[in-house]
Amino acid sequence: MSKTSNVLQVLRLFGGARKQLRATDIASLLGVSAATAYRYVSELEEAGFIEGASAGRYVLGPTIVELDREIRVNDPLIAAASEVMRTLCERSGATVILSRLHGHKVVCVSEMRGRHGPTTVSYERGRAMPLYRGATSKVIFAHMAAAEIALIVERDASGLRSAGLPSSRERLLAYLTEIRAQPVYATAGEVDAQAMGWAVALHHGQHLLGSLSAIYSKATPEAARARVGDQLVRAGLRIEGRIEAHGPTSQT
Repeated sequence: MSKTSNVLQVLRLFGGARKQLRATDIASLLGVSAATAYRYVSELEEAGFIEGASAGRYVLGPTIVELDREIRVNDPLIAAASEVMRTLCERSGATVILSRLHGHKVVCVSEMRGRHGPTTVSYERGRAMPLYRGATSKVIFAHMAAAEIALIVERDASGLRSAGLPSSRERLLAYLTEIRAQPVYATAGEVDAQAMGWAVALHHGQHLLGSLSAIYSKATPEAARARVGDQLVRAGLRIEGRIEAHGPTSQT
């Protein structure tokens, strides 16, 4: 890795139970010397990526917040989807989630809460989620390239088995092909026990961007969600049309 890559690896250490870190924690987690860890801390603190909290502990800093705003304002996928998501949320009553594929994880980049949505949704903005559970992620997984799917089988067969998915390449491809053939993919209780989700994949040409999903509470009357499949398909097509009209977007 380059020096810059090494320094930025520190930012990936934050998350989950690790809300604060000391330089000694960074040294241990990254397998570097204490002197190197303190240098990383100094460079990141100077740039505002981290800031001192108390007694030699550090938290993520204000530059992260500034960059998050820039993403929300300037990301072409979010720009193309925002108005469409708002309309879908109002008409369907569902909580509407826009997610991107990031490596082999799915990250929610925008969310609009609906009147029939569950109280809590695990797909919250900025949280990386696995590919293997829930309509939001699995519809993306189903549209990934066969070579990427084969790589996942090679690297994470145990994770696939834990999620109840086939762990052989042939069986997994067959399973995902069935999902891909459906105009809308739906699951219930796979991520949040009291939630049901419907999702469509989003593309720019042949390029997979992510997914658009509508999430309901399981207590929602069937009549209130009867048309969500058609509404979601139309919303997805509108977003793809807007992306096409305004030029390419990117996948990270």
